[in-house]
Amino acid sequence: MPDDCRLSSLDPLQIAWAAGFFDGEGSTIAYFPNKKKSRYLRVQATVPQSGEGEVPEVLHRFRAAMLGMGKIVGPNEYGIYVWKTRGFEETQATIALLWRYLGAVKRAQASAAIREVLDGYRSGRLKARPSRRASNDHVTHAATCSESASEDDFDRAWAAGFLDAEGCFGTYHSRPRKGGPDWYRIRVSATQHGVIGVPAEVLVRLHRALGGLGRIEKHGDPDDFRWLAEGTEAVDQVLARTGRWLGTVKADQAQLALRRFRAQVRLQGTATHCVRGHEYSGSSMRGGRLRRICRPCDRINARLRRAAAGILPRQFRNEARRYTF
Repeated sequence: MPDDCRLSSLDPLQIAWAAGFFDGEGSTIAYFPNKKKSRYLRVQATVPQSGEGEVPEVLHRFRAAMLGMGKIVGPNEYGIYVWKTRGFEETQATIALLWRYLGAVKRAQASAAIREVLDGYRSGRLKARPSRRASNDHVTHAATCSESASEDDFDRAWAAGFLDAEGCFGTYHSRPRKGGPDWYRIRVSATQHGVIGVPAEVLVRLHRALGGLGRIEKHGDPDDFRWLAEGTEAVDQVLARTGRWLGTVKADQAQLALRRFRAQVRLQGTATHCVRGHEYSGSSMRGGRLRRICRPCDRINARLRRAAAGILPRQFRNEARRYTF
């Protein structure tokens, strides 16, 4: 059995993640190099991704999931790096690996590009030439590593890949607040173009893979839709569903958004705690209304009123009871 068999590193869950990533960022095209001066029609699968002076981690991960096929080039003038296949065989093998988990749109796109190349050469309209790359054929393959994974695991891995490509975790302006800074809400979203009036199939699939969390709404153009989930509980649930496969960039983005949201100064308490974070002591009628009572805040406010009136603070016999300093 050969030691260099690429199938020995095949991981079905990473393939599912890569399919989600390709559904978000990938494309397959047939083209003539050097515009139309060449008679050799080529087909190529590509995945672009922006980087900050270095190759994005997700492109290295995608190439590894594709068993080392393709190459990463860039950056261009816009800081974009691109993973791309080298030749017909690699393109066909890439699509074959992704096919089981790939969405309908990218399947149709890849099929059309490959069919265009094959039809051109089979009809004699185009002339084929021998491949310039050395072949490394062997009959006996290494056994693939297959872990016991459920269909739900594959759906979650695909969703993580799609979020790595199209997802965004962040905070956005909600409303101004009287007596304090504006309030920001937290959300996770992913956008995709479909057809007019019909959400893209991949957004419906993402919504289903995340357990029906969030909603799909119109966004921008008539054929543009967005999957959206709001609140810390929703973000935590998305991370719980996809965190095993989610890339470091989007995972860090999510944690940063959570820290920013939770660092906001609240001007209102919750159902169980006051604005200072104390647990409510009970309820009582005040001003003709039933109000929640916070004894620690009552003591703090009484102390502030006495200080404003120029009254010296009361002396504590037991310093352990001091609640303000």
